[in-house]
Amino acid sequence: MLLFIDETRTLKIVRQPENGPREVLGKVKKNDLQLPEDLLIQLDAGEIEEVEAVFDLMTEGEANRMRAAAAAFPATLREVLAYYKDGASPVEQRWILGALLEGLRVVRRHDRQAMA
Repeated sequence: MLLFIDETRTLKIVRQPENGPREVLGKVKKNDLQLPEDLLIQLDAGEIEEVEAVFDLMTEGEANRMRAAAAAFPATLREVLAYYKDGASPVEQRWILGALLEGLRVVRRHDRQAMA
């Protein structure tokens, strides 16, 4: 049986036999989710399918997380703006203002490029 350990930048793949010690097979970079050759040769066909299914799950999960964040963005923005007006320290206000201005800059640049 394979276990998948989610680390900050990598996914650690571990083989856990029914009887015996765990065997760390290697790590896969999360930013590209490609099996390196040295790890690929250690896996049988069923394990490769299992790894690919986990890669699909991670990719789908990230896409769903982004859609959920976008859907919640208007409410989050209202809450942050209320906090900005009613309780944020001067440092927090500058932090929020900087994020808003950067966000507007990115949106405007994207819109200009889309119109061109």
